[in-house]
Amino acid sequence: MNSSAGRRRLILALLVGLLVSAAANLPAQSSEVRAVLDRAREVSYQQHWRDAQAMLDEIAPALDPSNLTEWADFELLQARHLVLADNNSEALERVETLLDLDIPPDRRLRALQLKANVSVLLRRYEPAFESLSEALSIDVDLEDPEPLVATLNMAAYMFGRVGEYELGLEYGERALVMAREAGQTQEACVALQRLAPVYKWAEQAERAEAAYREGIRDCQTVGNTLFVGVLQHGLADLLRRQGQLDAALRLVQQSIDILVEAVYTLGEYEARLVRAEVKQDLGLLDEGWLDELALLQTYFSDHALGDQSARLELLRSEIAEEAGDFAGALESYQRYVQARESFLGRERAMRLAYLQVEFDSRFQRQQIELLRETARVSQLEAQSAAQERRLRTFAWLVVGLVILVLAGLLHKVFQSRRRFRDLSRRDGLSGLANHSWFFERAQLLMDQTQLTSSKRRLVLVAADIDHFKQVNDRFGHRVGDSVLGRTGQRLREVFPEDALVGRIGGEEFAVLLSVAAIEEAIQCIELFRQSDKRVVRSGDPAVTLSFGLSCAQPGDTIDALRDRADKALYRAKQAGRDRYEIDESCSLPIKPKE
Repeated sequence: MNSSAGRRRLILALLVGLLVSAAANLPAQSSEVRAVLDRAREVSYQQHWRDAQAMLDEIAPALDPSNLTEWADFELLQARHLVLADNNSEALERVETLLDLDIPPDRRLRALQLKANVSVLLRRYEPAFESLSEALSIDVDLEDPEPLVATLNMAAYMFGRVGEYELGLEYGERALVMAREAGQTQEACVALQRLAPVYKWAEQAERAEAAYREGIRDCQTVGNTLFVGVLQHGLADLLRRQGQLDAALRLVQQSIDILVEAVYTLGEYEARLVRAEVKQDLGLLDEGWLDELALLQTYFSDHALGDQSARLELLRSEIAEEAGDFAGALESYQRYVQARESFLGRERAMRLAYLQVEFDSRFQRQQIELLRETARVSQLEAQSAAQERRLRTFAWLVVGLVILVLAGLLHKVFQSRRRFRDLSRRDGLSGLANHSWFFERAQLLMDQTQLTSSKRRLVLVAADIDHFKQVNDRFGHRVGDSVLGRTGQRLREVFPEDALVGRIGGEEFAVLLSVAAIEEAIQCIELFRQSDKRVVRSGDPAVTLSFGLSCAQPGDTIDALRDRADKALYRAKQAGRDRYEIDESCSLPIKPKE
């Protein structure tokens, strides 16, 4: 037992003693406490959580800690309110303390679901998937399907976040069917709030819009204004991507009003970002909004929300570029790249946590099967001497089977390790080296080159797809992903086989190659710029790239080399795009090692 868990149990024991003492002097009956708890839960989900918290504060002295059902309901509501108040760490501590108790199975389901949710908010992905896995394994026959529906909803969201869209949609649609069959509109409202974004991530826009609108209707019917605001914000973002800007602006403003009233700060700030993006698309975002954008940036940075920070910095870069402030646009774009990389790192961590928990679960199940088989062998060996020869033969067969199974498991372990290593090094869309692996390999190549005497030089080529946002907005993210994949394939084809090629950002690529003269790198760029009908299909958008080249000098680091290449790339962008610019370092003579 670690010290943190010990402290929690000590605090719980002291609190239980105080509550027992206080309850002995109060006239409140268990039935009255039960009624207030039920009413507080209804108010929390359908009206305002602060009103529900006031009710919890009133009945706290009358609670009987030995009644684990009421105690669990009280603690779960307290933890939910802490999440809404942006106090996630304390909420997680309360839930973990509650899970140390022998609470009823339906309350354990709710506690595990809430722990998974809060763990995701705190970027603790492995315990999140472990909690979800345990919740899904609880097989109880409940008259009230609400706890199981809530767990399925969380499963839908988490599997959707790691790209397991089919599995996420399966859980989400199952939760919605259960809520409908039970006639529970409130649970259907919650299920649709989880299911709609999974449709959006899976790029099923029509089904996503239908789910958002259905969820808004259900949540309005039961008076769940908080989820109405969350769903309106999600639908507004979807409509913006589809070009329905006026409708998106009306929806997001309604969402902000609701979320401010509900005191749900995270949802409010995410909705305000969508509003800023819509206004920018409508040409209504002027300097009067700079304070608003600065406020959003502070909140997203303080809460380590890399995806929202990236969207905001991209918006600020567009505003600066339209105002002619190219230096400011470059600074915002660089912050966008950094925030985007941070978010992608979070996504990779979440994906790897899911894969690790899934792998561990399968391995444990296989170990259990092996133990059962071994026990069976022992039982057979204990039979009568008359069957000894037969049992010995059978035992050897079982041993051989166990060895084969273990060999198979070992082979799967090595396969899984190779898979994890490939996931950590390769970009999923293009198959090229990802950001981390590219720069790690590039620095190693630079160090090796500086240790040898050579008349060749290292050249770093920074490349960026021109107007890529317009491709996504006009043709959709599926076509955008196809463009990224084809661009990576084409770069790999035109540059030498020994060149290091990577995708280091959203639409940004890099190539490190050794040349005798800079003209070799330029020839590769010119070859890329020639159209190749093998990789361009009818109806595909025309795509061009801008390039910036820099050459390594003695004592250079990869960061210095990249900085010069990025500046050259930016000059190419300013000069009209679909061209290349060469850093002055490439005009310096090669200094051979003495």
